[in-house]
Amino acid sequence: MIALMSAEMWLKSEFFYYSIVPVLLVVGLVALLLLLILLLYRENRRKGLIWLPIVVLVICGGGFLLGDHLFQDFKKDNALITPNIRDREKRFIGYKYYDQSTLAAYQRIQNEAIPSLGIYQAEPVTREIEFLGMAHNSVYFKLGEQYYYLRQAPVFAKQEQAELKGVQYHLTESAFADIGFFTETNNYLEEILLPESQKDLVYESIDGVLPKEFGKNQTAWALPMNQ
Repeated sequence: MIALMSAEMWLKSEFFYYSIVPVLLVVGLVALLLLLILLLYRENRRKGLIWLPIVVLVICGGGFLLGDHLFQDFKKDNALITPNIRDREKRFIGYKYYDQSTLAAYQRIQNEAIPSLGIYQAEPVTREIEFLGMAHNSVYFKLGEQYYYLRQAPVFAKQEQAELKGVQYHLTESAFADIGFFTETNNYLEEILLPESQKDLVYESIDGVLPKEFGKNQTAWALPMNQ
């Protein structure tokens, strides 16, 4: 897991899998092709020449197996990294940086694997809302000056104020920020808490007000992927 890996080791792992492994693959394929040619054409078969591609194949295979053993944790962890955690991805040479539209879209979606990464700490967050009622299997509410609806089953509790409840993840390993990991995530919505006294409240349209879909029209909260 990343928690057991330093940012320096992360960079070394990236370099191995994205830069070294492709080179080993190409060199290995060339050596294999040369070996086949030497085996097929007997007149070109020379003891010294036939051992050359074999040695190269052994070096390439051994180099891959050794590196794969040293950096094996990286493969599992790297598969969990999406643009709501990091702003770039490794290429053979350098990095591909995500554009702002891609980052904005992903930051509205929760990465469910983030607790297992080990470099983020969760902190609870709440935000008071004005509950407007239920309709069309959605919760209608006002947040700030904007009206929203959200297709998520609420939780009714013995409290006076409606609120959004969730967690925000903060980077604990600061060295990872230097290689593109975000220092904090959006608020990950867990529940919509509503007063039991308003359980039967039905939303009624307000003249001149068109509620917006919460998940797509704000930038502070991230919803589960199935929302």
